[in-house]
Amino acid sequence: MTVDLLDQILPHVKDAIYPERRPLPIWKFKDGDVPAAQSSSLRDQAWPSTQIPYQWIGDNKTIWFRHEVTIPPGFIGKPVAVLLEIPEALLFVDGKLCQGLDVHHKESYLTEKGRSHQSFLFAIRASSGRKRGINSFSNAELVVINRTARALYNGLTTLRDLDKLASHGSQESKDVRELIRRTLIFLKYFKPEGEEYPNAIGRAYKFLTTSVENEFKTTIPGMVHLIAQSRLDPAWLWTIQETNHKAAATFSNALRVLEEFPGSTFTQSQAFLYELTGRSYPDVLRLVKLKVAEGRWEPVGSMWVEPDCNIPGGESLIRNILLGKKYFKAEFGSDSSVAWLPDSPGFASNLPQILRKSGFSFFFTAKPLKNDKTKFPHNSFWWEGLDGTRILSHVPPVGPEGQLEPKDIKKAWDDFTQKEETPLAAQTFGFGNGGGGISADQMETGKVIETISGLSPSKTSNARDFFTALELQAKALPVWDKELYVEKNRGTYSTQAWIKHENRGCESLLYQSELYASLAGIMGKSPQARRYPVKELERAWSLLIQNQSKEIISGTSISDVYKDSRNDFAEIRTLGDKIIDRSLSAFVEPARKSKDFSFTAFNALEHERNEYVEVSFTSSEKCFTVKDNEGNLVEHQFLDRSRGTVTLLCYLRSIQPFSSKSFVVTPVPGKAEAPEPWKTSNRIIESPFYRIRLDKKGGISSLYDRQLRRELVEHGKRANLLQTFKDVPEQADVWELEPGFDRHKLDSFVLRSFAFAETGPLRARIRFEYRSDRGSSIIQDMMLYHHEKRIDFATRVNWREQRTLLKAVFPLNIKSHVATFETQFGVIVRTTRPKEDIDKAKFEVPIQQWFDFSEPKLGVSILNDGKYGCDALHNVLRLTLIRSPLYPHPHEPWRLNDDKCTDQGEHRFTYSLYPHSGDWKKGRTIQQARSLNIPLRIVENSIGTMRTTPLELSKPNVIVSCLKKAEDSDDLVLRLYESFGESTDCAVKFGFTVKSAVECDLTENQLKQMKVSKGKLALRFKPFEIKTVKLIFRKK
Repeated sequence: MTVDLLDQILPHVKDAIYPERRPLPIWKFKDGDVPAAQSSSLRDQAWPSTQIPYQWIGDNKTIWFRHEVTIPPGFIGKPVAVLLEIPEALLFVDGKLCQGLDVHHKESYLTEKGRSHQSFLFAIRASSGRKRGINSFSNAELVVINRTARALYNGLTTLRDLDKLASHGSQESKDVRELIRRTLIFLKYFKPEGEEYPNAIGRAYKFLTTSVENEFKTTIPGMVHLIAQSRLDPAWLWTIQETNHKAAATFSNALRVLEEFPGSTFTQSQAFLYELTGRSYPDVLRLVKLKVAEGRWEPVGSMWVEPDCNIPGGESLIRNILLGKKYFKAEFGSDSSVAWLPDSPGFASNLPQILRKSGFSFFFTAKPLKNDKTKFPHNSFWWEGLDGTRILSHVPPVGPEGQLEPKDIKKAWDDFTQKEETPLAAQTFGFGNGGGGISADQMETGKVIETISGLSPSKTSNARDFFTALELQAKALPVWDKELYVEKNRGTYSTQAWIKHENRGCESLLYQSELYASLAGIMGKSPQARRYPVKELERAWSLLIQNQSKEIISGTSISDVYKDSRNDFAEIRTLGDKIIDRSLSAFVEPARKSKDFSFTAFNALEHERNEYVEVSFTSSEKCFTVKDNEGNLVEHQFLDRSRGTVTLLCYLRSIQPFSSKSFVVTPVPGKAEAPEPWKTSNRIIESPFYRIRLDKKGGISSLYDRQLRRELVEHGKRANLLQTFKDVPEQADVWELEPGFDRHKLDSFVLRSFAFAETGPLRARIRFEYRSDRGSSIIQDMMLYHHEKRIDFATRVNWREQRTLLKAVFPLNIKSHVATFETQFGVIVRTTRPKEDIDKAKFEVPIQQWFDFSEPKLGVSILNDGKYGCDALHNVLRLTLIRSPLYPHPHEPWRLNDDKCTDQGEHRFTYSLYPHSGDWKKGRTIQQARSLNIPLRIVENSIGTMRTTPLELSKPNVIVSCLKKAEDSDDLVLRLYESFGESTDCAVKFGFTVKSAVECDLTENQLKQMKVSKGKLALRFKPFEIKTVKLIFRKK
């Protein structure tokens, strides 16, 4: 009876929200993104007119609409708003951005009291987004607004929703229905069209809010903190250019809500979004700053973007934070103690250390809710990282898609797992990713449900206040000491393989750029050489980090996003190469003109290297000698002559850490002769290290290690088998890798040929060519070396397969129950014989540069130069090379796919097989992987002038992450980490004068003074510890 009466009265209350309405049917319009189309001074007489509703078709199409209205006589002295129904747009009033328009934001408040002859100029920037169907500007009205009627309507709607949730006959149901009944008493005896009805609405609303606060109060314990926010990806189903306008809409909508509801707050992450908004809509950012100063707008997260936390290297994660905190402090005068990553596709196990050493005390994410095989056991917990660092963490029971509705508030408490330990849960709300953020309707709903019977208590809050309250009750919380693995995002390690490869390459490039610029700054002879390229590096890093946003680097965005990304990576490479070339010029002199050809090889790593390099020069000679700068003969191999250009392979020995070695190629008469260490017969290859048997399909059926005296391939199996699988997840192609995918083998590729492409005294190259029925090709060169055990597989792929997964498979004759996987600043050990569900769910896992399978006396590592997904089951290691899912659908990406596949076209990459004695530590796997990813840098026509080694480390397990200029001075910052998981004392020896040193956190805040004695700095590392040291060159 009560609910039936409510259904009868609600439409009348809704009609009372806008008691007077005047259509605005005629608008000027213009196709395209017209500059300054919002301006009051724009002359639009030549624009054509159209009648509303107006429809248009077009992907990513922009249309401007303009209309000027004068307050009609019946609206004078009354509150006036405009109603505009348009899918996605920005509304400008009198030339200024007013708010965003979308399905959740149709109403825009204009004035408390309309004045006679008062006029408003409306300009609407409408976007079709990626909608391929019909877009419609369906309604435009000037209205008188009764905000109390709107609040009552939202309140009664909320009570109706709550009644549906309550168990029939329960006390909560009785309470809700009684509250509805008594509220409706104020309305049911008045005619909706009568003059008294607005007053009745006011009395009904006052009764409703008073009763909720005082009489119909909940008896459920606990507290749900309601955090108003908007999750907005810099790119996803739209490009960054479109994000510019989405952010402006979200921010302006939030500002209007904060003005209407004085007690409300708003939380927003990602410095990049603020910077983007400030660039195009400076007035919006100015108003945001005012709200930040009032304490009502919370810039949270202090990161440039919310990153994928599996793929970026550890240094990239730090730079993301460094850029974000720098922006927050400069623009808002504040920082955030909350690491805000609600939707990143997994979190590496050393992230707690990175976050705590960057000034974060708390960590917020909702992603573990996405698991499909296991349920994450905690909501509030201490997350313990590899090094033992702990950070207070919260996973809300309802994810970022939750809203301020009774069902979500109920779920937030019902699903909360730790009611006895700490009765505090968080719930975010706000329409994200172009939905416009928070709305007045939500705030009015919140006022009704804060203390109402049937729901747990709730209150408007923000991230900082929630964690501050949680911290007071945190001692009893459980500890999670593993990575935060997200089960439904396994495909993101490999989707869009090209951008993963570019990411790794550019990370390596910027590492070298900073290193060489830093060394040139302290050792260079000229002012030009010593100039540190601050702006160029800031630009390069900001572009790289922008593309490490979780929906870009993970491969889950639409195709247009990656067109922009290719341009970004090209710019990064141009900047990086210019910086390196200029910096290295400080350490070389031009070679004197002669018939000789001079080169200098630079080592950017912390270990001594023996390495192969290719050099090219113009010569008609056939025979050469090569000597290094110490007069030692350098072993070399003739590779190629093409149009007068000769290419040699040279083997350089003993290149010291962070140093160089010069060598000279001299033409000599005669014929090049050198013994070749390879023996071949009937698909059997013998090298100094191996005896290899190839089968008819191109696989390695036997790999006998002469040094280890051990067959490394499992009997009856083939190594480096290029295996394909049908890859058709039930939903969300780009995100997920289908469980049980390996039951759907395809055998897509057939070996067409293999032959020696190159043999010589230093290297043998065996080329395999594969083809598929769909026209895909794989050309792979297996490279064997005369002095190095690493076997490289340089691979070129023209990929035309669709929804197909490609893996390189290595079944090994090694017995172990665990494998080791590199992660940021450390390693993770995982079982290869999973028994628990949590381990079985990890049938595809993320890595950085390598993973390893070892017995105590020997092992095998798989290295890569830009692959991030792999698996290790029993004795089989598999590296994921390519997957080609369908692009996400631009409107319903979780339910539907687009009709185009990712990863089509050319791919180039190298992975390596590296057998070694002992485990991966003794075998120096890290050094091999770093050498693969950061090859020697060659400067042509040069003679090196570097006489001292600038930096030496006493322990091989201490790795340099960066050497760069300090953020706030001309000092240098050296960042290192311990890589073995062992307590270590390490001495850093400098080849230049360091006056003093200061240990800092990761954002370069000083912690303690350190002593430099006789050019050495003594450091003590805990297992997997990251240390940052500021090197000071002059007295302060």
